[in-house]
Amino acid sequence: MKQCINQLPVFFTLLAFSLSAQAQLRVSPLAPSAVPATLKRSGRVVQALRYTDGTGTYTVLATEIAPRPDPALPQQENGQRADLYAYHYPAAGAAPTWQVHDFVDDCPLDLEARFLPKGLTVTDLDQDGTAEVWLVYRTTCRGDVSPSTQKIIMYEGARKYAMRGTSRIVIGRGQYDGGTYTLDAAWRAAPPAFRQHATQLWQQHRDEQLGD
Repeated sequence: MKQCINQLPVFFTLLAFSLSAQAQLRVSPLAPSAVPATLKRSGRVVQALRYTDGTGTYTVLATEIAPRPDPALPQQENGQRADLYAYHYPAAGAAPTWQVHDFVDDCPLDLEARFLPKGLTVTDLDQDGTAEVWLVYRTTCRGDVSPSTQKIIMYEGARKYAMRGTSRIVIGRGQYDGGTYTLDAAWRAAPPAFRQHATQLWQQHRDEQLGD
């Protein structure tokens, strides 16, 4: 009994820390038109949010540059380029703490690079007071019926995690193409909750309806 009593302060300390970490995360959407001009970026803002965790307050932007003639190619060639960016800004400054940039270039076919609807989210799955920022997007250059490249990028602080694969498309009744993914090495040391959430996100966004 005495040992149990002695353990009570430790239990309540851990409980208080857990509840404090949960309470620290606050996330609010930010309309693209409300994004301050002082936050330097490339492209058109398509998704934005602001959050506060145990380390401070941050703004996250997802931006897109629509397909246009690839400036790296000779004018007589018809290859196009499209770009995606994501930026993570601290409250006290215009310089991002991290940035994601992906693109498709030299594409003479159907070109797309876009963040998926609700593809920008924030969690604190391990309840340590440092939020995880999730990005889900697709890129493709295709002239046939084939899956797109699909990626999930997650940051916890400065630590980056990547999940790469393809969307899944219907090719016949009960038949599919694509939908598989691989996890980079960073996930091996990640909390199980991270991998579980990444898998759930992939399943949620996996299926692609061509022509949408």
